[in-house]
This record gives sequence, C-alpha cells and structure tokens, in this order.
Amino acid sequence: MVYVFARVSTLNKYIGKRLTSQQLQAALMDLGMDIKDVSGDKDPELKIEITAEKLDLVSAVGLARAIKYYLGVDDKPIRYEIVRGKLAVKVDKSVSRVRPRTAAAIIRGLNVDAESLQEIISLQEKMHESFGRRRKKAAIGIYPLERIKFPIKYRAELPDKIMFTPLGFSEVMSGVEILQKHEKGREFAHLLRGHERYPIFEDAEGKVLSMPPIINSEEVGHVHEGRQDLFIECSGHNLTHLDNVLKVVVTTLIEMGGRAESVAVEYPDETYRLDLSNYTDEIDIGFVNRLIGINLKPKEALPLLTKMMYNPVKIVGSKVQVEVPPFRSDVWHDVDIADDIARAYGYNNIAPKYPNISSVGGHLPFSQFREAVCWQMGGMGFQELYTYMLTSTDTQYRKMGLSHEDGAYVRILNSAEQGTNSVRTMILPEHLVSLNINRKNKYPQRVFEVGMVVRPKDGAHPENEWRLSTSIAGPRTNYTKIKETLDTLMGILGVEYEVKPASHGFLIAGRAGDIIVGGKPVGFIGEVHPQVLDAFGLLVPVASFEIGLKPLFSHKEKRDA
Repeated sequence: MVYVFARVSTLNKYIGKRLTSQQLQAALMDLGMDIKDVSGDKDPELKIEITAEKLDLVSAVGLARAIKYYLGVDDKPIRYEIVRGKLAVKVDKSVSRVRPRTAAAIIRGLNVDAESLQEIISLQEKMHESFGRRRKKAAIGIYPLERIKFPIKYRAELPDKIMFTPLGFSEVMSGVEILQKHEKGREFAHLLRGHERYPIFEDAEGKVLSMPPIINSEEVGHVHEGRQDLFIECSGHNLTHLDNVLKVVVTTLIEMGGRAESVAVEYPDETYRLDLSNYTDEIDIGFVNRLIGINLKPKEALPLLTKMMYNPVKIVGSKVQVEVPPFRSDVWHDVDIADDIARAYGYNNIAPKYPNISSVGGHLPFSQFREAVCWQMGGMGFQELYTYMLTSTDTQYRKMGLSHEDGAYVRILNSAEQGTNSVRTMILPEHLVSLNINRKNKYPQRVFEVGMVVRPKDGAHPENEWRLSTSIAGPRTNYTKIKETLDTLMGILGVEYEVKPASHGFLIAGRAGDIIVGGKPVGFIGEVHPQVLDAFGLLVPVASFEIGLKPLFSHKEKRDA
C-alpha cells in the first residue's frame, strides 16, 4: 500500500472544478480507495491509500485526473503528444553487470512553483517506494536541462574514481564515501554492495549527474522553481518496468503543463524511445456481465468505460474495442477492465442474487489422495518439509552434477538475485539444502515433501506437476532403507510398481533406478552421489526417491473402478 497526501485545493486545481472535501472523498471511495481527512482547516488534507499497482494514482495530479473523468468533468479521449527529440543517452556495456537498463525523456516549458516542486518530489519518492521496490526495480532522476550538455553517457566506474558533490552536501566525495557518509548512501548501499563498479550518468563535459540508485549531484541534479526544461531518467534491470514508470512520470508532468520530448537511449544492440501512444484492447461485455452479475448492453458500457479513462473505439458484436492510456500499466487482463466497469457502474448498484443451485463443498479426489499420502508418510516417522518453488540453477543443476540447456527449466527473467533465478524442476535438491541447514541435529533424519515442480513441455506452456520427494540421511542409510519406505507406501496405496536399473548423474551408479508404474517411468530412487553430498556440504549418506503423484492416483482410480 502507498499513502498519498493531497490538499482539497490542489485536487480542485487539477480537476478544474471546485468540489468539497466530501465530494472528493465520495469519488475516491467509489474508485476503491480508503481516505482519511487528516486536517480540519479550511483546506483539508486527505490521506489516500493506493494499491501499489496503481502507478498513475500516486500523485495529486493522477488522482485529480481519475476523479475528473469519473465525475464527468472531462470526457475527451486521453491522448498525449511527444515530440521526437534529437538528444541522446549512450549506454555503455560496462553497466550490464550492475544496473543495465535506463529509459529517459525531456519535459519542456514546465512552470515549477513551490507547490508543483513538492508534487514532483513526492511523485518521485512514492514511485521509488511502491513500484520501484525501494529503488531496486526503478530509481528516478530529474535534472534541469540547462545545466547538462548532451550526449549523456550511462556507464559504470570504479567507486574510488567517481567524484562529485552529492545533493545536499558542499564537498566532493567518491562513490565509496557517498555510501558511507550520505544519508541516502547508507540507506541504499545494499543495492550496489558486491559490485566492482558503480553506475553513473555523465554529461558531455564529464560532469556527473548522479550515481543511481543512490543520489543526484548538487551541481546538476537540483531542480529549482521557475519555468524550465527537465531531463528525466529511470534506471533499473528491466526496460519494460522502466518504460511503465517513465510513462507515469512524463504524463503527470504533461498534466502539470509541460511538453514531452523523446530521447534516444542508445544501447549496444538497440535504441529505446519513449512512446506515449495509447494501445488497443478488447473487452467482451458478455464476459463482464457474467463476472459481475449485471446485464449491460455493449452501448451501455461505453460511458462507463469513458468514466474510467478508456476511449471506446467501436463495437463488434458483444465486444467493445477500447484505447488504454499509456500510464495504465495495471491493465493486464480482461478482469482488470471488468473491474473498472463495475466501479463505474457502482458496486452499490449491483443487486446480489443467490445462485439457483444447491451444492456441498468438499475436497477434490486428487486433493484427498495427496492428503492421504502425507498422512501415511507422517505415520512412517517422516517429517514434512515445505521448501520454496523459486530456486537457483546453481542448486538445481550445478550442485547436482547436471548440465542444463535453455528451455529445460522455467527461468525468471532479469532476476537481480541469482539465488532465485528459476523455478524448480526437482524437489530433491531443496531437501539437500534443508538437510545441510539441519546437519547439527540428530541422525537419522527422515523427511518428505508433497509439492509442485514445473516441467517445460515442447511447444506448449510449462506444466505444474505434483510430486512426492522422500529422503533419509544418516550414517547407516542405504538403498535398502529407502526401498523399504517405497514398498510400504505403495502397498498401503495399493499401487503396483517395479524398479528398473537406470543411470542418474546425481545418484550412485548401480544403486539407482527408475520407478515404473503401468509400464511408464514416474520417478527415481537411489543413493545420492558422494560428489553431490559434498557440493551440498553433507557428511552422511542420503538415500531418496521422488515420484509423480498423478500417475499413482490414476493407477489407483483404475484399480478401484
């Protein structure tokens, strides 16, 4: 959640109409926000709670824009102009290891007074705290254009060689000193910790604009009051995220009276320019009616869409094509548009109806089967584990002595932390991590987990697969002990199976096999290879099996039919 503080007079200024505090609060509540009046003077200040995905609402300007359309003060299609500029930011490949992406734009002719300056600073900080994840995903820099000589270079430099006066200071500091002495440096030092070089923006004369995501320079990065042009940059790890942030900032400044100009951000392999065009989406009003429980005709949905800042383009059957403003990065699915239609229609106007059905809730058969497996494993003296699905290729592959190719697992794109750069394809490696953490405890240790793995499929979406993984760790652990466990479980479940010798790199040759049910391999069993144990820091033998639960459930259903 993000809290925005806005004066009634400020909201009215950007709405273009004089509304009372009560009218504003009613509109904001209808739009799904929680509001408190935190002052009782003639110009009340409102404290407004915004959900983090609503980037466009984290400023008084954005809130006023939403209220203006919701109350029908304005109903013109939202479209923003941006001039194609000639200025450029050159991105050096040296930033690829620390903070590889940036997006930039220019705002011209903005009249900045004390109130609007505070609004700009507040917008910047709210974006940092919410979508920027405290500057990890996105950090925003705003600078007076008159003090900068283009082209600007975005590059990485050794911390000791970075020299500039940080904002709010009067002395020149190195990159290391800024992280040690500056308040913002100490607060956000963890974002650069472990990197040999730190990113900087530098103009054509060698003046440092900033060291993102920490601090701007006092010389170049201090926005003042008066009519001026501004250079805006966002830095982070994902260009799509930065583009979304920049669109919100730029469109907000346009609403404040500025004119937008694009900047060419030149990467070694591509060039980025900010585009403020609306994009087209389509919503099926039949789907909306079924989801919300109303009975709208497509034509009746048009004014509701306009109230929520969409631009209806045309009706095709039961579907309405709409233009979505560039700042609406929260519109991902038809459900998001349907929710906006419901807000414009008024949730209080939706009459609740009991469905004309009678049913009794209960577990699905497969859920009951999974629960039964857990009960049986617990009854055999095994302790249940819950490990994370997000993991690393280091844990899942390198330590297991396996190689992996692109596409063999589900990757997390642009992950800033290598400890969570993929989704697990096996549970066993996570158990070995857990056994390492608990190696000070008494042996033998007997653990199991019923959980999901994600398996990529050729030419199709990856599939979630429920598995049972079981391990025994101890000085006297061997293949016989884990095979006895598997025999007992399969006997209780009534599943016929066999084990065929097989080679798995992470298991000891000759003490490993595939578990076969219905003529098909459904899992593996064996003793973990000593090299794998060493990689995970384990000093005792470990024997394990891992098996898919769906094949066992299907086999049991056929037998019981």
